[in-house]
Parts: sequence; structure tokens; C-alpha cells
Amino acid sequence: MRMLFLLAAMLGVGVSAADKPAMLKLCVDSTEVYPWVVDGRDGLNIVQLKMVSQKLGTKFEFHRIPWARCLDEMRQGNMDGAFAASFKPDRLALGVYPGGGDKPDESKHMMMDGYTLFRAKGSTVSFDGKTISNLNGAVGAQQGYSVVDQLKGMGVRVDDGTRSADDTLRKLAAGRLGAAALQTLEGENSIRLPEFAGKVEKVSPPLVEKPYYLMLSKQLVAQNGAFAKEVWQTVATVRESPEYKKAVASFK
Repeated sequence: MRMLFLLAAMLGVGVSAADKPAMLKLCVDSTEVYPWVVDGRDGLNIVQLKMVSQKLGTKFEFHRIPWARCLDEMRQGNMDGAFAASFKPDRLALGVYPGGGDKPDESKHMMMDGYTLFRAKGSTVSFDGKTISNLNGAVGAQQGYSVVDQLKGMGVRVDDGTRSADDTLRKLAAGRLGAAALQTLEGENSIRLPEFAGKVEKVSPPLVEKPYYLMLSKQLVAQNGAFAKEVWQTVATVRESPEYKKAVASFK
């Protein structure tokens, strides 16, 4: 059977329903990332992937674990995939992006998001699209997130000692950071909370905007490359579907 899967992967042949895995184990960060991963209910990533699962006829089992561990579990083949991952070249050693090459097929992304700076109210920290100015202290970021490398590449001192956006904002509000770099939609949601309202504000423009993907394990792609292609194509199809767009528009 393994040789048949490998042959299908090499030839790009579609797989029959009988050859599809009955279930995929997918992991996601245990930390809430609004609106994509939300505590106590399905965030938009889960809504989207449940629609994908239904179209494929393959059950998806979701596991929320710390992001670094999620990626490593995928590398080991203990998880069939991880979401939602922005592109970083070093992650090519951990799993496979849509398209299977050295760069992902952007048309198969799950969603678009990015990172934005947030500053304490009254701070003069600014970003002109290239350089962060008037920074007094480190920029806080969540551990394992791709913005850490971007900030370091800009020559900025980074404090990535927190796992959640809210904990990063708490350090900022307490004067322990010069600014915070958070996923844009998550940060916008957090600063509306009573704890941060009037204390923290968003800095424009965003640091970066980019696509995020469902990565699949190298083991799954090697065993069933045709099915992997079908998964990624279905992600794109669902993303553009009226049903999912309605779910996005009504999500609060």
C-alpha cells in the first residue's frame, strides 16, 4: 500500500475515497489568537477546516498545544499538520507548505493577517514602514512567532518571554517594554478589553501583512501526495466560498 501511495504522489494521481486517510490529526497553538483560534468556541480557522473536512470526507482531529511543540510534533509525524503558519524558510525542515516547494503556493493560503506595533498611550514610538523610531526598551513578542526574526533583522532588541498577546500587553502597560508586536487582529481585539482600554494604542502602518497556511507533515505528503494536494486545494475553495465568507462576516 505504501508503494501505491508513493506512486500516486509522484504521478499526481487523485486518490479514491477508499485510499483517503480516515482522520487527520492537526495541531494549533494553545494560545488564543482572535479571531482565528478562540477559547470556548470555534474560531475562524476551526470553522474553515471543519468545512474542509466535510468536503473531503475525512475527519479532522484538532489539538491545541504550544506552537513550538505543535511544529515539532508535525516534524516527527505525530501530527499530520499544523496551522496557521506563516512562511519561514527554516520551517521547511519541519513540514510542507502548499505546493511542496521551497516557497508556498500563496493561492492556497488559509487567511491573511500580519503584525502591528502597539505602544503605551502617550508614547512616541513610531514605524514609517521601514524603521521603528523613539523606542525606549525592548519590543515584546510571543515566543516562537515569526515576527521575532523580523524584529531582530531590524536591529531591535526583542523580549519574547510571553506566550499570549494579553501577557505581552500587560508587560507593555506595566512599563517593562518599549512596544509590543502582535498579530494585528488579535492585538486590535485585546486593546479593546477594559484592562487595556485607554492604556495601549495601535501604531500604523502594520509591520507586515502576509498569508498563513495549513502545513502538512512530510510523512503524510510522502505517503499520500495526491491527497495532500486535495487538502490544500479544498482549503482555498472553502476560503472563497459564500458559506465561509458569511461565517467571517458574522463572526464577533
